[in-house]
Amino acid sequence: MATTGIESCANCGSDGKCRRRDFSEQAWGVLLLWKEVQVSTVDQAICDGCYNELREVLIDRADEVEETLAEHGPGLLSAMKEEIASNKERKAS
Repeated sequence: MATTGIESCANCGSDGKCRRRDFSEQAWGVLLLWKEVQVSTVDQAICDGCYNELREVLIDRADEVEETLAEHGPGLLSAMKEEIASNKERKAS
């Protein structure tokens, strides 16, 4: 894992002890799809509170994680990032 330091959480914005979390690409993908995080949160430092909350979501919805991955395939994170970028471009024009 990356270094730990005092900074703003990429998820909730609170200042405190944050670090980059090693969620899998699939986990980040389902969290994006379920709107639990913003694309700007992926692979960034988050606080312990947000980490615990996101971890609990993944644990509590483990069956849905499997279903979502089966439905959307292994490239879910890339697809979600592309869709979000495309939506931003449409809104900007």
